[in-house]
Order: sequence, then structure tokens, then C-alpha cells
Amino acid sequence: MIRFAVIVFVLLIDVPFSIQEDDKVLHIGGIFPIGGKGGWQGGQACEPAVRLALEDVNKNSVLSGYQLKLHWNDSECDPGLGASVMYDLLYNKPQKLMLLAGCSTVCTTVAEAAKMWNLVVLCYGASSPALSDRNRFPTLFRTHPSATVHSPTRITLMKKFEWYRIAILQQTEEVFISTVEDIETRCKQNGIEIITRQSFVSDPGDAVKNLRRQDARIIVGLFYVVAARKVLCEMYKQQLYGKAYVWFFIGWYEDNWFEVNLEKEGIECTKKEMRIAAEGHITTEALMWNQNINQKTISGMTSEDFRKRLENVLRSGGYAIDRHRYPEGYQEAPLAYDAVWAVALAFNKTMGILEKQGKSITSFNYNNKEIADHIYSAINSTQFLGISGYVAFSSQGDRIALTQIEQVIEGKYVKLGYYDTQSDNLTWFDKEKWIGGKVPQDRTVIRRVLRTLSIPLLICMWVITTIGILGAVSLIVFNVLNHHRRVIAQSYPACNTIMLSGCVLSLSSIYLFGLDGQIISPAVFPNICQIKTWVLSIGFTLGYGAMYSKVWRVHRLHTSQKKNAIRKALQPWKMYSIVIFLLAVDVAILFLWQCMDPLKRDIQ
Repeated sequence: MIRFAVIVFVLLIDVPFSIQEDDKVLHIGGIFPIGGKGGWQGGQACEPAVRLALEDVNKNSVLSGYQLKLHWNDSECDPGLGASVMYDLLYNKPQKLMLLAGCSTVCTTVAEAAKMWNLVVLCYGASSPALSDRNRFPTLFRTHPSATVHSPTRITLMKKFEWYRIAILQQTEEVFISTVEDIETRCKQNGIEIITRQSFVSDPGDAVKNLRRQDARIIVGLFYVVAARKVLCEMYKQQLYGKAYVWFFIGWYEDNWFEVNLEKEGIECTKKEMRIAAEGHITTEALMWNQNINQKTISGMTSEDFRKRLENVLRSGGYAIDRHRYPEGYQEAPLAYDAVWAVALAFNKTMGILEKQGKSITSFNYNNKEIADHIYSAINSTQFLGISGYVAFSSQGDRIALTQIEQVIEGKYVKLGYYDTQSDNLTWFDKEKWIGGKVPQDRTVIRRVLRTLSIPLLICMWVITTIGILGAVSLIVFNVLNHHRRVIAQSYPACNTIMLSGCVLSLSSIYLFGLDGQIISPAVFPNICQIKTWVLSIGFTLGYGAMYSKVWRVHRLHTSQKKNAIRKALQPWKMYSIVIFLLAVDVAILFLWQCMDPLKRDIQ
């Protein structure tokens, strides 16, 4: 900050304060992001578009005999280098009447300082919502709409498809931080939950993994195109794509952005893998091309005429346009073209006002606030039909524009509709296509399904149970009717009856275990749970207890040596007491269980 302040101080002292060159030439400065490795290098296509605009403006009579001349340099989308380029433009002759700039980070630096030289800045490629702050950037205008125009569009789409649980993945740049803040505010107003907000500087690996851990399904991604390729590759690795996911990407990337520069940027995914991960994602972007390709604009060209001229210029610059290899900034090129026309129209209005006062626009210097105010007022009221559509500015200096919605379907961007922020009107074409054939959900769907027993299996088991019970009852009848016979009498028929009764009870519990939600109501179910526990437990105790007492009797008979001991061992009450004791223990445990921690119906 100290170094920047020193630069500003030197500029204010050393920059010459009058235009001493040809009075028929109006000079403007340009800052274009062309080189560099990060951020947005949109100057690759925007600078040629500006050259075309200068050519057309100077052929036109809009400046009444004046010529518009551009002096520019490359900022590489670096704010430090951008400040240096601005210093060179302002310090070196001739004086500039206005500055053109691109890339949000550079525009932030340039526009914040430009007010100190009474210079209006017009940005053709800056979407940061922070630039709408008139207190911080009092002389800034932009033909590129603010990123906040995307937020209402995204919210409208989320409500349309009933997505009320989203996640955000952002690159740590001011433009995206301020955009996220706007999204958060709008989500809160519309009852949409943001489950996580992940950020990264250069490597999105950990951030994407965290999205998977949070079970994020609807994800808004905010990052420059170089980072977008890294994110897309990481999406493929983490399998965060397909029928269960929807990604919102920024719409001003080139159409083939996910297939180019992979080796150059060290992307560890193939083109095929990138195409698979990109399939189905949605983009929102402000309309940057006039949709009526046959409508003539202020330059006398249609948007299609401009496209052909621009592509010819780009071909001569070495770009393989015929193979759909477009330079970065191709989509924004109309914004840069229209920015020059906005400058020319503003100068035209300013010259008309100054002529009435007996003054000239060429008398402008960096201390002349009067002329600067006239230029500001002129551009603020400028309205015209340009290559990018209808050009007009809001009170914050923002471009007013429609938002276009697209989706990647089979590797190509398909227009889904348009959204008008001003009228809150969504025009939808019903062309969306979802992987899997249905709209993805915003969370893992938990459906309560009543899991019931198979009716055929239940009937089969009940039939077998009935046969078993009938067999046991037949044996009980046989045992009672023949209890006087010597063989049966020596086997203790009472114990046999108790044992068979236990078997009948145990088998009867199968009927109770087969009763589920498809047969009985939820209110009755807890009572059935208690009953079947008692029936099975008592049945098992009676059957096992009687059998155990008989085994114990046989054991005593074979281990006793004396007759008196044998007679003692054969006393029946001891056998019955064993059964009664086991039954008493069982009943006590069941009673305490039911009183202290009874069985409850639970849904899982």
C-alpha cells in the first residue's frame, strides 16, 4: 500500500496536465489481460475486437472529425502489473481521456485509483459484485454485467427443480468471494440451505473431497477457467458427477473449455474423462451476443457480421477457428466492441455540451473535474443497440442484461432458456436432459418403506406350524388316554404332557412372529411384541424343563447304588419342582424386563 501511494503521489506531480498533441485525436488507455497463467486472459479476443471497433468508429461521423486512438498494454490479469500498466499510460504522453480495462482483479485496482486523476474507467470484462460499490468506485462503468445477475437466475432454477440444499465451491478471489456473499443472502431469503462452503487457492482436491463427505448434490462452482479444468478432473476422480449431481458453472468459459490445454496445465485426466465429468452441468451467463443475428446495430453490422469479421482477424492471428479453437475472451468480444462505441457516444455528447460553453474536450487534463463530470454524465445516460444487445447502465454503473441458461448435453452446450432479472421472468424451452432420466435430488433420498414378510413364506411356515401343533396335541391325547399303561406310566406322563404343552406354546409363537405391519396396526404391534416374548420363553421353559427333569431322573437312577436311594430318586415331586423352579425364574425375568425396559416399536 505504501508503494502504491508513492506511485500515485509521483503521478499526481509528474503527469503532464494538458494535451499537447494533435487536437483532432482523442486518446484513451487500454489494459488487456492477454498473457499470464492465472485468472482471465480474455484480452486475447477482446483486444482484436477493440481494434475493429476503433476502425468502425473512426470511419463513422460519430466523433465529428475527431479520431479515437488507443494506447494499451498487457496486464496478465495481475493487479500489480495492472497498476504498473496504468502508471505507464498516465505518466507517458499523450494524456488519456478514459481507460478501458478487463479482469476483475485488475479493474478493482485501476478503478479505485482512477478517481484521483478524474478518469472514467469502462470495464469490458469484469463481473465482480464489489465493483458495484459507488463509494469505492465512483467513476467506474462496465459493459460486462455483474456476477450478481447470475444469483437470481440460479435461485430461480433451484426453486423450479425444488433444490433447497446446495453447496458452494469457490476460488479465493475477490470477485468470487463477493459473489458467494450475494448468493448466501439470496439463499437465506428463499429458504435454501447452504450445507457447506469450500474454497481453494490453486488445488481444489481437498475441497472437492469435502463436498463428497458432506453429501453435496447440487453444487455452485465459482472459479476461473484454469481452475475449472482442475475442478472437473477432481470431480471425475471423486465420482462427483452423473445422475445424482448437478453442477452450476460460470457461463463465460469458451464452449470447449473442458477439452483444451489439458497437457499444458498438467491436468491428469483425458479428454474423454473430462467430457464424462462435464456432461449435464448447467451454466448461467449474461447475454453477450445480440440474439437477433439479422438486426443491424449502431455500427451498421449485425452480430453475425461482427462474428465473421472477428474470426477472420483471429485466424490471421494464428488461432484455429475452423477447428473450434477459440482464444479466451471470445464470448466477451462483443462487450469490448460495444465499450468503444459507448466511449465514442459519451465523447460525442460531451463535445456537444462543451461546444455550447465555448470549450473543447481536448482541453481535458487530470485536474479538470468539470470535463470529467461531463464525460461521466454522458456515459451514464448512454443507450444504444450494440453487438452484445441493448447497452445501458444502472445507477451503479452496471450493465443491464438478460441471463442465458445452458446445459451440456452430449458434449455440447444447449440453450435451456433466458431469465430477465428486472421483470423476474423465466423463459424456458423444456430442453433439459438429465442423466438417469429424472431430475436429481438435492440430498440422499431417505424413503420409509415398510418391509414385510413374504406372504407365501408366511403361509408355508404357518402350515408347517399347524401340522407340528396338531402332532403335539395328538401325542398329548395319546399320553393322557394311555397314562395307566406300564410303559407310559414309567415315563412320567405328567412330564410328557408338560413337555408337549411347551412345544405347542413354542410353535404357537411362530404365528405371532409372522404378524407384521401388513396385518396388524402400529398401535397393536407393541402388545404383540410382549405376548410373543412371553409365549416363546414360557413354552421353551416348559418343554426344556420337563425334558431336563426326566434326564436328571435317569441320571440319578444310574448313579444310585442303594434301593432306598433309588426309591428316593423316583419321588415325582422333585421332578415337578425343577420345572416349577425354572418357570418361576423365567417369569421373574420376563416381569422385570417388561417393567423396567419393555420392548418398543422402532422404525429403522
